[in-house]
Amino acid sequence: MIQLSEKSQQTTLPPDLLIRILKYLPIASLPNFARACRRFKVLVYDDELWEQRLKTLGVWKDYENGDIMNAPVEPLYVNAKHTVKGKDNNKFNQDSKFSEFDPFASPPSSPTTPNNTGNLLDFAITTANSLIPGLPLDSFSQKSRAASTGFARSSFKNIFIELLPYYLDFRHRRKDSKLFKEYNDPSDQSKMLARLLSFGKLNITLDSEQINNALETTIEYFENSALHHFELAYNVQNISEMQKWATILLNLNGGSACIQVFIQKNSIFFDHLYDPMDNFTCLTISNLGELNYMQMTEFFNYVEEEMTKQASLINQIFPQDADVFYTFVERVVEDVIIEYITILLEESCRRDISLYLKTVVATHQRCIHVAKVLWKDAKPGLTKIRAEDLIYQMFEPFMDKYLKEELNYVKTRSEDEIEKWNQKLINKSMEAQQDILNNANREIYKRNYLTSFRKILKLPTARSRHSSPVQSSSSNISRNKRNSASSITSSNPTLNLTDLQSALSNAKLDKMQQMLSLETALQMVHVNKDSLRRVSSFTGYPDKMGYRIKETLESVFITLLQTLGPLHIKPAFNTAIKRLGDFKSDKSDSESTSSDLAPLVGFFELVHIADLIQQMVQVYYDEEMNKFIDKTDFLNNCNKEKKIFEKILDESVAAGLNKGIQVLIDHVEFILATEQKPEDFKPANDDSFDLQPTKACTDAVECLSNHTKLVIGSSDKHTLDVFFQEIGLRFFGTLTKHIKKFTVSLSGGFQVISDLNHYCSFIISLRQPNITPYFIALKELGNIYIISNARDIGSFVREADRFNGVLHAEDVYEFCQKREDWMIIKKEVDKELYGLKAEDCTIM
Repeated sequence: MIQLSEKSQQTTLPPDLLIRILKYLPIASLPNFARACRRFKVLVYDDELWEQRLKTLGVWKDYENGDIMNAPVEPLYVNAKHTVKGKDNNKFNQDSKFSEFDPFASPPSSPTTPNNTGNLLDFAITTANSLIPGLPLDSFSQKSRAASTGFARSSFKNIFIELLPYYLDFRHRRKDSKLFKEYNDPSDQSKMLARLLSFGKLNITLDSEQINNALETTIEYFENSALHHFELAYNVQNISEMQKWATILLNLNGGSACIQVFIQKNSIFFDHLYDPMDNFTCLTISNLGELNYMQMTEFFNYVEEEMTKQASLINQIFPQDADVFYTFVERVVEDVIIEYITILLEESCRRDISLYLKTVVATHQRCIHVAKVLWKDAKPGLTKIRAEDLIYQMFEPFMDKYLKEELNYVKTRSEDEIEKWNQKLINKSMEAQQDILNNANREIYKRNYLTSFRKILKLPTARSRHSSPVQSSSSNISRNKRNSASSITSSNPTLNLTDLQSALSNAKLDKMQQMLSLETALQMVHVNKDSLRRVSSFTGYPDKMGYRIKETLESVFITLLQTLGPLHIKPAFNTAIKRLGDFKSDKSDSESTSSDLAPLVGFFELVHIADLIQQMVQVYYDEEMNKFIDKTDFLNNCNKEKKIFEKILDESVAAGLNKGIQVLIDHVEFILATEQKPEDFKPANDDSFDLQPTKACTDAVECLSNHTKLVIGSSDKHTLDVFFQEIGLRFFGTLTKHIKKFTVSLSGGFQVISDLNHYCSFIISLRQPNITPYFIALKELGNIYIISNARDIGSFVREADRFNGVLHAEDVYEFCQKREDWMIIKKEVDKELYGLKAEDCTIM
């Protein structure tokens, strides 16, 4: 069986836990606790126990340097050694009646106590261990050696002896207590009452609760009397008296009641005559989206003037550390400004959503101007950060609805613009042929239009006739009289659509808008930019709301891309590609000019408009979104969505170009098949022939030339190179098949060479080195029709190097078979080509 030692059987709480328990013990009970044993006495001497009480009184500070002996204790009472006229200052300490209540008085020495410790608070500045010799080195002694110097206990003793008689006097007396007899100045009385109230929280005696109730009743009576005097002084605007009683009340309990009385009596809370509905008096159906902000401007001017005036008055009455001006401004914001703008915004939202969005921004700008007045004009005012934070907190409840409505508005307006264009397409005949601009004019017009667009984007915010609501009311009134048509505030910037629409008309770009509308895209950018600039006026918000505003800015731009690309550009290209697929050349088409490929021409015009729209979006992105996002951040939602938009356009153009090339080549084949006559390459009269290209050749080249010029400038160089190369390769295949259909005479060979030279010149004009060798080889091939000697023809066919690998001997041999005299020269050519002679043949 395990035997426990006597020491291990002892159960002892750790000293830290015991000290924590002692903090709840009345001071009058501490001497009895200290008499229980030496360990408990050590705990009662511990500085931690008395520091906590000094902190409750508000006079103790923690000193990091550890020099507790030289650290001052802040005075708690009016005079540390208070002397009342005609009264002995030390009489209280010698009064035998008080000694029975003194919790610090030591009991009589006991003969059984080996160490007479004397008064618990009377000790030298030494550790508690030295007062109790022989105390073992246990947790208690280690605790006592840590920091206990007795300084905190000694300081508390001085305060205790000074305040206790005034505190105990409230057991039986209130209005006629000892305090009011010895202190005649209300300022001293308020300080002592405040200190006694803190003193009573320390659980001084067993009946502390009763004394505290009496003390609180006295303080309440004193506070009501002081408030009455303050109100009387306020009514007559006696600044010195208001300052006196405000100081008394601040010393008593912080002066919250005094501050509330001062604020509530201000006329701004009940005397202003500004009605938010006055802003809508001039609003009619014709100008539903325009609001006269003159009344709102006058209201905010009044509020700013009143707050500036009160800042000066508060500075004269209250000390600056009381922060009364901030409390006053906070109350004005809650009870006056919020009430006004809530009614204003609700009514504007009820009337028109566009009006609501403009009103939110205009109101917010006025509130920001209020913050500027608070930290710049009011003397003394608030700091810039506190003033702006106050306005941000005030306006934040309105932001959730605003941001949601802003996004919905942009999306709805953009979709409406697209719907208008779609309806316009339905109402007009898309088959009607429009004038086609030549390539040079088209590039000039596009360049001029983009220049106008870029200038408009760079213009400063268009000011309304009513100007910014932060301007004075008199300025607004005069400006309103001169200009009544527009009322968008400076916080609601707009694009000058008149200038851009004029540029569109002057550039004659409307001729190109058969399936895509440049004006629709312009209107969508206009709506988007208005929204973007409205939201950007809130970018000063901190924390979560600041992130939400940044996300909304990005979402506004993303809305433009998501509506403009999938809902406007892509359907237009799908329609154009479908028309290209349905197009079939016929006899009537072949007799028309190069503009006969209406679907292809329409597609090329569509590519130009789409390219111009993409450039507009790029300019808009560079000028506006660059302020809010990092263009190099590939994870940014705006950058990702812009890549998707560009991909939609590229894929649509690529699909259309592929279909367009096939339509164009098919039409060229149709021209060659219908216009090329057999006698072109086999004239009846060999002596008379013209070295000019045939009509079929010139028409085919003209068709290719005109349609390839249409696409120049509509896409990047790489896309154009691929487009031209594909046309060249397909045209090469078409020509090889076409030539093989005809029998060529010797004189007709010269006509073939003339046509091939014309084809080659066209291809060279495309400046595509990858396909030029094909047509040079084809031009070289034409010589096979003008060689008369059969052996020379065989040598010509065998020399494949002259064609640079484009044509092989077998290919040249096939063309050679189309000679008119082929059946006559075939044996000789074969002999020369394959090296077969009579002597090489042996009969077995």
